[in-house]
Amino acid sequence: MPWAKESDFQELLKLFPEAKVVEGSNATSIHIPKDKLIELLKYLKDKLGFKLFLEHSVVDLKDLLEKEKEYNKVVKENIIAFPEDKESRFMAFYILYNVDEKKRVIVKTRTNGTLPTIEKLWFAGKWAERECYDMFGIQYEGHENLVRAFMWDTYPYFPLRKDFPLEGIPEQELPSLNEVIFGDNLEGTMNYERMHTRVPTLEDLEVTEKKRLKKKAQIVLNWGPLHPGTHGTMWFLFDLEGERIVQTDVILGQLHRGVEKLAENEMYNQFLVYTDRMDYLSALCSNQAWVVAIERLMGIHDKVPPKAKYIRTMMSELQRINSHLLWLGTYALDLGALTIFLYAFKEREKIMDIIEGITGARLTISYPRIGGVRMDLPEGALEVIKAFIKKFPEELRDWETILTRNRIWLRRNKDVGVITKEAAYYHGVTGPVIRGSGIPYDIRKFEPYDAYDEVEFDIPVGEVGDCYDRYLVRIEEMKQSVRIIEQCVAKLEKMSKNEPFFYEGEGKLKLSLDGIGLKAPVGEIYSSGENPRGELGFYVVSNGGTTPYRVKIRPPSFYNLCIYPHLMKDRYIADAVTVLASIDPVVGETDR
Repeated sequence: MPWAKESDFQELLKLFPEAKVVEGSNATSIHIPKDKLIELLKYLKDKLGFKLFLEHSVVDLKDLLEKEKEYNKVVKENIIAFPEDKESRFMAFYILYNVDEKKRVIVKTRTNGTLPTIEKLWFAGKWAERECYDMFGIQYEGHENLVRAFMWDTYPYFPLRKDFPLEGIPEQELPSLNEVIFGDNLEGTMNYERMHTRVPTLEDLEVTEKKRLKKKAQIVLNWGPLHPGTHGTMWFLFDLEGERIVQTDVILGQLHRGVEKLAENEMYNQFLVYTDRMDYLSALCSNQAWVVAIERLMGIHDKVPPKAKYIRTMMSELQRINSHLLWLGTYALDLGALTIFLYAFKEREKIMDIIEGITGARLTISYPRIGGVRMDLPEGALEVIKAFIKKFPEELRDWETILTRNRIWLRRNKDVGVITKEAAYYHGVTGPVIRGSGIPYDIRKFEPYDAYDEVEFDIPVGEVGDCYDRYLVRIEEMKQSVRIIEQCVAKLEKMSKNEPFFYEGEGKLKLSLDGIGLKAPVGEIYSSGENPRGELGFYVVSNGGTTPYRVKIRPPSFYNLCIYPHLMKDRYIADAVTVLASIDPVVGETDR
């Protein structure tokens, strides 16, 4: 796995003698006191090439600090920075990547509630800090406008703290309309509760809106949260001078999921069903990223049967094409090309039928399992897949004939929403968005999982980094997915029907398809998969129980979206839908 080694930081340790490098089995981390944090991060970025920002969040250590035995277990595995500090409640971590040398590192520090801001180093860090403030109450010194990321700004609680109850705090009386209008007595029926968790008022939302933008121009235009062009429940604010956009902001949190909180209360295989419901357009890829992360945490990923690995790879690439078809159809529809929408959905329906025939589900699938897949391929599945991938490239060529050199398509996409290489690193974008800017960053190549190191495929990259390049990259990605599927089908056809598709464990470790009672060892891991929208990462801290102590999800849509205000500055309102569609966000994983 592409983790930096202690030997890579010898010069750094001379400059920062208070730092400590911990080289673990699943991660390499640098522990640094809070007062030296910014200096160290700047050195890593400018001198050692760790330019790509991946993630920042915190771990609430409250439950561990109150249980000495549990605390000692994680300290023994070197997970906690500065274990002698029993007063600081939170451990902050920053995950950085050196794309040129294919090395990753985690930087950790401790705090009791305040941290210096990293917004001048990475704009993506600004959004990550807002999330930590929103969910944990961390204050960031020097942050330009520290507002909540998902909750409304007058909300008084911090939901991811360990002392915030899973069900929330029922404090607001919300009677049913049946009670108010018809006088029905619902007390004690249908699990009815009159008291609910707090909901925002119109005044709360107005305060939230006003904190996002300080009006500079003529008029503030609200776009969304319920608009077909926003690709989900997102709320955009445009400060306009005529039709020219002076400044933009995005108000997230319209689609609360609470997935990271739920993860702390679900067993590892039970949490799998929530990964379906984040990026619901690439459920199989999200499933795969989660099970690979836990397999790596448990040290069994290399023991998963080859048949299972090829099936998971093949199914994820079908899902990638499926997702890109929805992107292409809605992208074209947003720009007025209705025909492509109909063509793309015709092919997408074929993939949905294939997925349903194999897994029994079309959208929220939960087919992979920790250790393999839920069941073997049914009779005739490979023949149907072969028939699809034989015909699909011809369909794709027809669409390219319609779109790629179309003068209207070119006028709407060329030189619109240009992302330079430095801007891509600064904003932490991944997937087709970073590859459109000429950076060949693909987790399937940089950190291969399942059968990706056994198949041949190319990484398409753009030259300019505009909407047109991102369109071309995704078109080529569908062709590369067909290549991968062809190779997986050829391998699976040679395998016996009796070959195992699930690793049942050995010795004390026993795995079952339902995963009930499965315990991960004490440890931590950051593992990621290449979703259609970019790098979906899972940072998992395990204290040896059947449920994780902390799961931080790195959603590609969240960080890809943070560059949107930058891209819209001085553009016209007609470009708003073009640029957003070229980023291709999914709100289910953005809001988590």
